[in-house]
Amino acid sequence: MKRFFLILAAALLVLPLFAQDLDNRAEWRFSKNKGSKLAKCYLEKGTYPAAVGIKSAGISFRHKEKIVMPTLNEKGFPTATSKCGDYWLFEVPVENPVAGTVVDVFLPFTGNEGERNKFVLEYQNGKRWVEVENTLSTDSHKHPMRLWRSVRIENFAHKSNNIALRLRQVDKKSVNSTIACPSPRGQQPQVIIYDNAVARDTLKVLFLGNSYTYYHTYPLIFKEIAWREGHYADCNIFISGGYTMKAHLANKHSMEQVDKGGYNYVMLQDQSILPTLNGTAHDAGSSTYVGRMVKRVKESSPEAKVSLEITWGRRYGNNNFGKYEEYLELYPAFYSDYDAMQNRLIEVVTAEAKQWGTMVTPVGLAWQIVMHERPDIVLYHTDNHHQSYAGSYLSAAVAYLTIYGEKFGSNPANCKLDAPTAEYLRSVAERVVLGGEKWNENKN
Repeated sequence: MKRFFLILAAALLVLPLFAQDLDNRAEWRFSKNKGSKLAKCYLEKGTYPAAVGIKSAGISFRHKEKIVMPTLNEKGFPTATSKCGDYWLFEVPVENPVAGTVVDVFLPFTGNEGERNKFVLEYQNGKRWVEVENTLSTDSHKHPMRLWRSVRIENFAHKSNNIALRLRQVDKKSVNSTIACPSPRGQQPQVIIYDNAVARDTLKVLFLGNSYTYYHTYPLIFKEIAWREGHYADCNIFISGGYTMKAHLANKHSMEQVDKGGYNYVMLQDQSILPTLNGTAHDAGSSTYVGRMVKRVKESSPEAKVSLEITWGRRYGNNNFGKYEEYLELYPAFYSDYDAMQNRLIEVVTAEAKQWGTMVTPVGLAWQIVMHERPDIVLYHTDNHHQSYAGSYLSAAVAYLTIYGEKFGSNPANCKLDAPTAEYLRSVAERVVLGGEKWNENKN
């Protein structure tokens, strides 16, 4: 468990932060005297240098009220072992804090195989520590569990403008280890400071996906967009690289999230290649597993609306396919270029949604318009198939409109994008989701 707390401490330590901007949005930012070198190393490489301690970055691990420095595992991730009562302490500096400010906390972590980590998240409200919810736990060593909660802080720490958070071990019988999960592609812990508004409604949303979800973690952007529009999206998530619906169904940690139930919306994102092979000699039955997942969701959340995402084609069609390279020769009509793959995905996923009675989240349709209208906006990561931050923002905007079905208001969230780029991407999302627009290759 100690490992667990150290991980979490380390994780928060690396929150990618930016100063408050005109949107009144802030993420935890390292000051010059609080771990700026460590933050830079983390964001660029996803690892912590062994020579740099956690304390220097504004995070500490406390064992019996004594600060203990975490160790680094073979991958350079901070680890700690804890007993009941030990905790990770995170202090996030905030400029000009306002009473009632809402803070969104996203913490990925893993434990050792077979160990069940048990802990609670608490925040400091004035001089008092407030528990966010009941005990949370995980025994996953491979798939990060993500503690994702929003808290409203009425009274800031009396001697500082810091937001103070801690993860406290509560298992009296166990001594466990935990590892933080740093990753420059979106898996890292994040703390995003919203404002002190009061949402007019709440929806419970679950995201199941893969790396097309966790690169820059578009559900985090979705949640922030929804907040700025006056909605509280109580989100849950399970994501793992390359995961199909078949893989999700076979993973107990993924199914734990599904079986919690009570969701209003469940957003499904299948693997990016297999759906294109539906109906071919290489059909892996991906559509069948989509149907099984929809059924499983409905068993625990009968009223939930399920939406199947139309993902985007790879930048050059058959690019970096790895074991799928042979398919370019076998099915050139699907993979010869971006549009070929995008059109195939639109066709197949739309048919799947109709077959299983789900909605669609038409990210790929919006992506195609941007690709042709604004090639200056880079939607791809450098590998030419995962998304950039702009691509993630576009996904989030489409997901928001799919769920809420309303135009964006006069004070939308630009998040990390410049205002003109964010405005354009939102406008394309509106054209597709609310206006039913598709790219017309014959358009003048």
